[in-house]
Amino acid sequence: LGAMSQPIIHHRTPAFMTVFEEVKAGLKYVFQTEQDVLLLTATGTGAMDAAVSNLFKKGDEVITVNGGKFGERWTKIAQVYGLKPVEIKIEAGHSLDPAQLQKAIAQHPQARGILFQASETSTGATMPTQEICKQARAAGMISVCDAITACGVFDLPMDEWGIDVLITGAQKALMIPPGLAMIALSERAWKMNET
Repeated sequence: LGAMSQPIIHHRTPAFMTVFEEVKAGLKYVFQTEQDVLLLTATGTGAMDAAVSNLFKKGDEVITVNGGKFGERWTKIAQVYGLKPVEIKIEAGHSLDPAQLQKAIAQHPQARGILFQASETSTGATMPTQEICKQARAAGMISVCDAITACGVFDLPMDEWGIDVLITGAQKALMIPPGLAMIALSERAWKMNET
């Protein structure tokens, strides 16, 4: 609160650039990645939307994990962009059984990505992020992880676990006002972005 009560630093000054570079380096540390972490003037949902609209094409099939209100959001965003979401519905408050995901991948091998929450905000249930990413990679799909309530709360080493897209928002563990979202893409995801 004390920091936010100070005069705003103009965004075209050297002082702002110094702070901005510090923030970008700090976000790499939080995301545990060598990749650049992009800041978006949006809510976490804006970053989810950015991931879908920049990585997939109309008609692409994606697997979405719906364990509550925010998992449901992946399916809705995918539908808005004309994707074909294959939804794995999980009882509220429960976690994804990796066998459920394996079955969905086997039934939909042409899917291009798996969209899921590391932690379902509406229930607090955590998902087996490392296992989801491992299965996605083995199937040639990308993993897109909404970590809005998880990043900074529990360990999510993006590079080590092979998380292809990691998203968070300012207002949760980072404890700053809402309105900023952060997103990082693996090299595999950047390649997908090219098309």
